[in-house]
Amino acid sequence: MKNNETEKTILTEKTPGITVLSLVCIAATVLAALLLYLSNVRVPFMMDDLWYSTDLRDGSTLDGIGDIIGSQIWHYHNWGGRVFTHGILQLSLMSGERAADVINTAATLILVFLMCYLARLSSERLDPAKDKTGFISVYALALGLLITCCPNFRMSMLWQAGCANYVYSSVWILFFYICYLRAPDPEKKDFPLVHVFIPVLGLITGWSTENMGPSACVIAALITFVCIKKKTAPASKKIWMIEGVIASFIGSVFCILAPGNFIRKTGSEEHLALTLPDRLLQMLRGLGEYMFLPLIILAGALIAYKAVLNKKISAGNAVLMLAALLSYGAMIASPHYPDRAAFGTCVLIETVSVSLLSEMFGEKRSLLRFLLPVMLLVSSAAVMYVILG
Repeated sequence: MKNNETEKTILTEKTPGITVLSLVCIAATVLAALLLYLSNVRVPFMMDDLWYSTDLRDGSTLDGIGDIIGSQIWHYHNWGGRVFTHGILQLSLMSGERAADVINTAATLILVFLMCYLARLSSERLDPAKDKTGFISVYALALGLLITCCPNFRMSMLWQAGCANYVYSSVWILFFYICYLRAPDPEKKDFPLVHVFIPVLGLITGWSTENMGPSACVIAALITFVCIKKKTAPASKKIWMIEGVIASFIGSVFCILAPGNFIRKTGSEEHLALTLPDRLLQMLRGLGEYMFLPLIILAGALIAYKAVLNKKISAGNAVLMLAALLSYGAMIASPHYPDRAAFGTCVLIETVSVSLLSEMFGEKRSLLRFLLPVMLLVSSAAVMYVILG
């Protein structure tokens, strides 16, 4: 009983100057968002952007949706399976550089919002529907982590092809996770029209990237299996959950088994010839080079969480950590492991860190609730200043 009272006191402690700190947090977030837009402006269309801005069939200028559909049919049969993601890429390229910069910035800010929602959803204490008072500090924390810990900020979030492949796709993948993590809770109503959009959402989730899509499918299948076995979901909910799993599986199959993947791999014979130990070494090297910082922060959050609250992590956070592990492990099947491929895995790791830190600090607890996000936003501003410079 005493521990519960102490914990309650920690979670409701008021800090002097809390309004000022909130304003500082808001100002830092707005500044980071502005710098994010300016950083996007600084990086022009380049490399693959120049190719995807044409009709892939004949190299002519894109002249509407028909050309994009034709390009992606050609792409699927001759180059790769990410038809939906690259179709969105071509749409953004057709809109022009400044419009694409606005879209990229908006997509990133939406991704951060979904990270916050997912972080609070996977927590045992923070309800994303009822608890709105501390949202700004959580949002600032997530934004700072996303930029500061990005494996390759310029090529993953600013380069148009990278942003479409990783930032855009992470938006609908996280929404897919949110739908399924809400499902076991009988107190949470389904999203409106979930029966209509979940097959489409599942399909594009599986058809996004070769590691994040299949791992999301596995997690959705696992949650569905648990709900059916424990009988925690009504029949109507089980139907859409099964539909989403099947759709994401189909999308993953289409993405991975695209004829273009087998044509493209002829240029990667050297990588394909790597032995299993060589590939494991390549992945371990990627783990250290691309995910060292987010993993260190996660480890610190786990240790502090245990020390302060003396509780096990929630089932939701355990699921997200498993999802991150699966998305990382899936890369063993890839001929190589570029830094950009770690983006989605890092997003999941960062989401767990946001959840643990937010829950540990409580709704009104101490300067750390605001100082840590501001410090991370300052770090992210430094990263973006390098791009602007």
